[in-house]
Amino acid sequence: TVQRHQLLTATGTSSERTIDVQINRLRRKIEADPSNPIHLQTVRGIGYRLLVD
Repeated sequence: TVQRHQLLTATGTSSERTIDVQINRLRRKIEADPSNPIHLQTVRGIGYRLLVD
């Protein structure tokens, strides 16, 4: 699990919207159905989790 603040620090941005946009782009590339993500999941109140088969 990666916390949102870790992503903000790693990318050097202060805009949380930038993180949202990048996560959305990643989901469109790796998910069969980006609106129902299986591999790149949001962990509410924490950040994101990447699940690999």
